[in-house]
Amino acid sequence: MNMEKYNIMVVDDVPSICTAVVTALRTDYKVFPFTSGQDALDHLNKNPIDLVLLDYEMPKMTGYEVLLAIRTNRSTKDTPVVFLTSETNDRMKKEMLSRGATDYLCKPINHQELRDCIKKHLR
Repeated sequence: MNMEKYNIMVVDDVPSICTAVVTALRTDYKVFPFTSGQDALDHLNKNPIDLVLLDYEMPKMTGYEVLLAIRTNRSTKDTPVVFLTSETNDRMKKEMLSRGATDYLCKPINHQELRDCIKKHLR
């Protein structure tokens, strides 16, 4: 399976997390990092993205607000969105999924879990 064709967007207000995810994935995917939810949505509206890795807690525009915008846009509504979260509370995880997230990964991000999660949702 040639994964080079897949475009992955990572959205996290912490630049070092974006950098770490890009580093972990760039050999297999085209990775587009954003530190702002609005910048990510602007890019998503003009460019095809196969999967979004999204921080849940961000200033200005929360991950949930970004997810809502993705889910209510006809061209992006089916794009897999995986939350990246430091939240370990089961109730919160269930809430992320019930609000339309495809999956979630806990920070700090395990690179193998990240790759496995992406492969699962790009099938």
